[in-house]
Amino acid sequence: MREPVVSGLFYSPDKDGLSKELDYLSTEAKNKAKYSDKTIGVISPHAGYIFSGKTAAAAIDSIMEADVYIIIGSNHTGLGEALAFSQETWKTPLGEVETDKMLARYFDGTWIVQSEEAHVREHSVEVIVPFLQHKMRDKPFKIFPIVMGDQNKAAAEAIAEVLIPIMKEEVYIKKDNYEEKLKIAIVASSDFSHYVPEEFAKEHDEAIINRIKTLNVDEFYDFIDKYDSTICGYGPIAVLMMVANAIGANSELLEYRTSNEEREAREAEVVGYAAMTFTKQ
Repeated sequence: MREPVVSGLFYSPDKDGLSKELDYLSTEAKNKAKYSDKTIGVISPHAGYIFSGKTAAAAIDSIMEADVYIIIGSNHTGLGEALAFSQETWKTPLGEVETDKMLARYFDGTWIVQSEEAHVREHSVEVIVPFLQHKMRDKPFKIFPIVMGDQNKAAAEAIAEVLIPIMKEEVYIKKDNYEEKLKIAIVASSDFSHYVPEEFAKEHDEAIINRIKTLNVDEFYDFIDKYDSTICGYGPIAVLMMVANAIGANSELLEYRTSNEEREAREAEVVGYAAMTFTKQ
């Protein structure tokens, strides 16, 4: 069992409190969210809900209802393998969510391996799970968590090469006496600029967002390298961009905000958050 590690820090630690928190965030995000059953992926932030929760709600409320959500996050802790998926059941105050066991076989012989150590203290996947539980309510779903300690282009390509066939082709699962197509969606978990002046964050993040919209992975990485960007989940975003390119999905910005927008007294340095969708045409 993968126990929560930021419950009570990033979000409410009890079921009732967390349910109310998510209800509030979803209501606040209602005018930003754009649900579509063709939205196969989103970028969502993973900070404390008080700062990024409205943006995360806009993203997760926009994604299609799926059987499996592949959640790709960054590895802030440095623990475990560089590219790692989890097969544990994940627990939050809202209950337990199983990981999909079938998808794991697609990673056999690749750089991406099972490593629970990489996930045990990492928050970038954890904070997404309650939003999915709230979204799906009583509908069954599973997750497939991946974290990237290595976020360079080759690492992103290694993950994308596995995910593209899964997303392009029809994957079926057996249900009783028949087979049903598996609905799969991707969440790229990332905050944007970290602890920089607000105007710089807005200008810098806008430039990155424009490159994400064009799905130009080379320009995306060139910009990050050139300006030493502090975006923490650029690897997961690059994976989603590569998948979107391969399956013919377009990207759209739903919302951008900074941590100052949830503070009474504005701080000199901020963190940026964006909600973006990737929708099949």
